[in-house]
Amino acid sequence: MRAGSGVLALRVPPGIRSAALIVGSLLAILVIAWLSLVTQPEALATTAWWPAAGIALGLGIRFPRRYIGFLALAVVAITLPLLLWAGRTVPLAVALAVATGIEMMAGSLILRGRDDVLPTLTGPRDLGRLLVAVITAAMVFDLLSAGAAWALGDTAGAWTRLITNAPKHAAGMMLLTPLFMDLPKRARQAAPFEMLVQAAVTFAVAGLVFGVNQQMPLSFLPFVPLVWAALRLSTRLMLLEILGVAGMASVASTQDRGPFSFDRLTLEPGIVVLQTFELSMVIVFLALSLAVGRERDTAQRLHDSEELFRRIFDASVAGNLIVGQEADGWNVRRNNASAAATLPGLGAGDTRLSALLGDSASKAVSDEADTLADEHVWLTVTTDAERILQVSMVPIKSAEDGDVLALQFHDITEATHARRLEEEELERAAQVQRALLPWRIPATPGWSSGALSVPAKQVGGDFFDLRFSAPDAVLSLGDVMGKGMAAGMLAAATRIALRSNELATSPSVVLTRAANVLDGDLQRTCAFVTVAYVHVDLVSGKYRVADAGHGLHFIVRGGPVGVERISSEDMPVGLGEGWHEKRGTLYPGDAVLLVSDGLLDLWGGTVEGLSDAVFRCAREHRDCPQALIDALCAGADTSVDRDDVTAVMLRREREAVA
Repeated sequence: MRAGSGVLALRVPPGIRSAALIVGSLLAILVIAWLSLVTQPEALATTAWWPAAGIALGLGIRFPRRYIGFLALAVVAITLPLLLWAGRTVPLAVALAVATGIEMMAGSLILRGRDDVLPTLTGPRDLGRLLVAVITAAMVFDLLSAGAAWALGDTAGAWTRLITNAPKHAAGMMLLTPLFMDLPKRARQAAPFEMLVQAAVTFAVAGLVFGVNQQMPLSFLPFVPLVWAALRLSTRLMLLEILGVAGMASVASTQDRGPFSFDRLTLEPGIVVLQTFELSMVIVFLALSLAVGRERDTAQRLHDSEELFRRIFDASVAGNLIVGQEADGWNVRRNNASAAATLPGLGAGDTRLSALLGDSASKAVSDEADTLADEHVWLTVTTDAERILQVSMVPIKSAEDGDVLALQFHDITEATHARRLEEEELERAAQVQRALLPWRIPATPGWSSGALSVPAKQVGGDFFDLRFSAPDAVLSLGDVMGKGMAAGMLAAATRIALRSNELATSPSVVLTRAANVLDGDLQRTCAFVTVAYVHVDLVSGKYRVADAGHGLHFIVRGGPVGVERISSEDMPVGLGEGWHEKRGTLYPGDAVLLVSDGLLDLWGGTVEGLSDAVFRCAREHRDCPQALIDALCAGADTSVDRDDVTAVMLRREREAVA
């Protein structure tokens, strides 16, 4: 039990609800079947109507298929004593009761379908499925009951059952089974007073037709107020009214009153005509109610959609315009507050698009509209007031009296100016960074060199250096984690820290000193730098290398061309300390090559692929370091989503200077 809005609501467990439905339905079958039996005409071998079939089928469709057998047995158990009480012989009563259970199972299996769910009744497809299930189930019962009567020697009774059972069972199912289905949850259109008046008129007309009238042409007069019910009441309430009218027609016919009087039409034809009338009534008005309800739902959805569009249109922070093409050009038919704030002319009452945006911007919109199909298009226009607008244009309709467009725009003037300033700042920073790189490598007798740096953005995180002061030369390359301005600033700081040492200083000492200078900055920015630092003796060709986590430097041999990669297990600057040195000698024709990891992406993403590329380029450009580097870095400018690409090389000529 829970409290809500001052009212106590009792939650009934599903098991109790199911048990109540089963018990209530079985009691309803018992009572209605008894009424059908006590109103059976004396001269007739069977009942004149059987609405209990509709309750039985309704009970069957409310539960999963695994329970249908149990429910069918319950229906048989309820029906059998009544049939015996009504004077049916034991064999015939058993056969009829079993046929009732089989009829319920056949209809239930069809309606629940392969998905085994409660059937819905919301449209023509659902109504068609209901008719198929009802006709099939009624025919099954008709054949079984007539066959049982014939097998027991009652030939006349078998003929009567064959003619009358199918219509009366079908009518009973069509009248009552829909009340057990999942009907559309639609609000009634009529107020309580209108409902009372409509019900009173319906039953008054039905009472007049079936209580007093004896003329067949007036039998369909109750259809008139039922049209009112189909248009104004919910489907469930309309079905209850139809059930009441059908009950009045059935009772009147058994009492020899109304247009379907059994005495006047004789029994078998009277029953067939009566049940045909009831079937026609429920099918026609059920179809009408569902069609009206679906139309009403569609109209409500359209109304809700229009209301939502209006709210979004008016409340949007973007400027919204509805513009139509007229004889004098494009004119604004509707706008929101954001559009009026951006285009002051709207507040002054000017609706001409050319006056609001300017001739140039208005012409751009018009030109796009001329080629616009069903899709939307984006364009950027500049108004006469120097406002830059990004406009989304969508066609709403096209008619003989002119097209109608929906325009949504954002004022991007400040954002565009800010982006231009940012781009200018980045370009100035890139110019500074390029100026810090060795823009002119001095000529050194007996040695040649080459270098290239292509940042991923205007400002990159790679740097290189190449310094000479005989008899020493220093070759270095570094890569700061990340891209852009922040990486560029750290790259410049690292290069300065490395350059603050004498050329003859040991590479390991240079890295240690640079780490001491940069450690605080790297810790605060959570960054690190990989560095390869090489000292070369220009006279002897001996070199010393200290590698801080870089690992991409190669010795290119000039005799039979070969490539040796110098590996390292030391940590980058900012993550470790204490860097070891490796030593070797560059013989005439040999070169040392340092590259950044951006080249890995250009050559397959592996060190082996990069080594093979270095070998091929060295074989083709062995005597020209710059040509070798250009070939190795080819494509760096066009590669998408790449890292910074940098390479530097120092080569000892074949005739060394003593």
